Amino acid sequence: MPRLEARWFIDLYEKRQDMNHILVELAKLDYNMVQATHQEELRHMSSWWRSTRLGEKLNFARDRLMESFLWTVGVIFEPQYEYCRRMSTKVNTLVTIIDDVYEVYGTLDELELFTDAVDRWDINAMDQLPEHMKLCFLALYNSINEMAYDALKEHGLH
Repeated sequence: MPRLEARWFIDLYEKRQDMNHILVELAKLDYNMVQATHQEELRHMSSWWRSTRLGEKLNFARDRLMESFLWTVGVIFEPQYEYCRRMSTKVNTLVTIIDDVYEVYGTLDELELFTDAVDRWDINAMDQLPEHMKLCFLALYNSINEMAYDALKEHGLH
């Protein structure tokens, strides 16, 4: 949100008689560069979302990628935190989908199987799940394992 506030301030400052033209140009350049970074991230996140096919296959679930991304940008807007924004967007989107599986669609027996598969973090437990939950579990499993791999690769953390 500070970035939106900065944009508002740029527009306001630009109307002042005593404005500094160079400062306005630098502020606009900075704003546009960060906006371009966020747009590129959104393209990447949209590609990830389409590749999961969750929005397509789970028609009962909320398709909230954009809201998840904007929430993340509102909290972590600094350009250098791109990875954190991407992973937070993935987590927020998956949480929304899993919430819909639990609250809207799944039966108690299916949800117990799903919960057990997640608790055990066992890809083989996926075989017992209904199709919509297999897709959901696999998207969660792959996304979280990707984050764990990145942490290990970049920071040596397991």
